[in-house]
Amino acid sequence: MNLKYIIAALTLVISGNTLVAQETTTSHAASFTDFFKQNIDYQIRTQFSIGGAAPLGLPEEIREVNSFNPGLQLGLEANATKWFSDEQKWGMRLGLRFESKGMKTDANVKNYLIEVNTDQGPSRGYFTGDVHTSIKNTYITFPISAVYNITPKWNLYGGVFLSGLIDKSFDGYVHNGYLRENSPTGLKVVFEDDASADYDYSDDLNRFQWGFQFGGEWKLNKNFKLFADTSYGANKLFKKDFEAISFSMHNIYLNLGFGYQF
Repeated sequence: MNLKYIIAALTLVISGNTLVAQETTTSHAASFTDFFKQNIDYQIRTQFSIGGAAPLGLPEEIREVNSFNPGLQLGLEANATKWFSDEQKWGMRLGLRFESKGMKTDANVKNYLIEVNTDQGPSRGYFTGDVHTSIKNTYITFPISAVYNITPKWNLYGGVFLSGLIDKSFDGYVHNGYLRENSPTGLKVVFEDDASADYDYSDDLNRFQWGFQFGGEWKLNKNFKLFADTSYGANKLFKKDFEAISFSMHNIYLNLGFGYQF
């Protein structure tokens, strides 16, 4: 066979394969691009949170909550909702949120197990009197939710969230009462007038939080949405080996805000 015919045939085969490969690559690139353009909504939202770190049910040691101040707890989130069909009835939402969670409380307690700092050093025992607590933590949170479109105006969503603690503060003091060291009948240390003993459990906070979030959003117009949801931290606020307080605490919050959809 003539060499020039062989070269011509090889050239045609290579050219054909190259064109097929280019078309396949172009098709895959177009599909990848379409995934982020078709049936997907992008949103930026801001929120105000009301709630705090609380036990499940009010422990018998806490006799009365004298005051509660939720403070200014804000959050900023960016998310994307991918709809499963052109009807946009069901979708999956992924987000990234920076949020603060905190509160200030003053409670009257009886035989409340706590560890405080005194002039003689750390002291653990049962306190009766007033306990002041101040919490201010900042988290980076990844919410993952299923979204259901009830009407053109209303969406419901719910799922889980994963949070990492990036700034932490949990402290306070006891006053106007007395501490029984080590046991309910132990040595009595009295805090009268301006006397108090402080505590700081910031380093005992759990670095990782996970939990559940459920809520709804209302479409105000083409771009703006109002929303409300609740979030519950499933794991404990403090580390597993934390024993300065006798009961576990969880982050429980109501979040209100608005979003802008692109």
